[in-house]
Amino acid sequence: MKKFKLICVLLAALMLAATAVSCGSSDKKYVVLEENFGSEQYGIGFRKDDNALTLAVQAAIDEIIADGTAAKISTDWFGEDKVLKDQQFPRPIEDTGDDSLQKIKDKGEIILGLDVGFKPMGFYDDAGNIVGFDIDLAKEVASRLGVALKLQPIDWNSKEMELSAGNIDMIWNGMSITPERAESMNISKPYLNNRMVIVAAADSSIASKADLSGKKVAAQAGSSALECINAEPDVAATFTINEYPDNPTAFLDLKAGRVDALVVDEVVGFNLISEDK
Repeated sequence: MKKFKLICVLLAALMLAATAVSCGSSDKKYVVLEENFGSEQYGIGFRKDDNALTLAVQAAIDEIIADGTAAKISTDWFGEDKVLKDQQFPRPIEDTGDDSLQKIKDKGEIILGLDVGFKPMGFYDDAGNIVGFDIDLAKEVASRLGVALKLQPIDWNSKEMELSAGNIDMIWNGMSITPERAESMNISKPYLNNRMVIVAAADSSIASKADLSGKKVAAQAGSSALECINAEPDVAATFTINEYPDNPTAFLDLKAGRVDALVVDEVVGFNLISEDK
């Protein structure tokens, strides 16, 4: 009888310990650090010579901003109007009279290339539909152009190739504007501000960029986050960069302890943290 009681006590202790470990794991918190890898702005990418299409899409966006539709869409997704107003093209776009817009009208659809792991800008919902802030804006633009919107998931690391090959008509999915991109493609006026933030466990020793030294840092392949890291070579040289196909996968590795931090767009970083259960 004594042995039986002892076994029961031991089993109860083991179950309690397992529960504690499980709770500790699920309760782990993640934070966005104050220090970051710089500020940027989002824009929409088009083929460099597709001036007519670029100007038509921008005109529709200007209308959406002016009549308050953009503010409503932003409030639905972010709780406030974050859409930028009175912006200028990163590189002037002239009306050359090219046929890029007419081609879209003739085929009756415009193809949007996106990374579907970029919540809340563009992602799959529980029903398998592609939704998001950028998607709602794009739907409104397509409607005003009188064409259907086709959503085409792509490998973000190959976005420029997909665009130049004609597989998509525009890149619209939280694409950061950089001088290099502004030279290689047409880009719309900036429509949203962005920062490249560092996400780490709240109980980790990482509180600044200097604390990344000797650590493993995750970033999406082909992303502006990766470009921003490499733009600070003295800092980047102090840690190992692990590249991932998308940010949700990178965040899972952060939670599993396979990397120590994640560099990601601010809006995506806060979304990953808020939805972490």
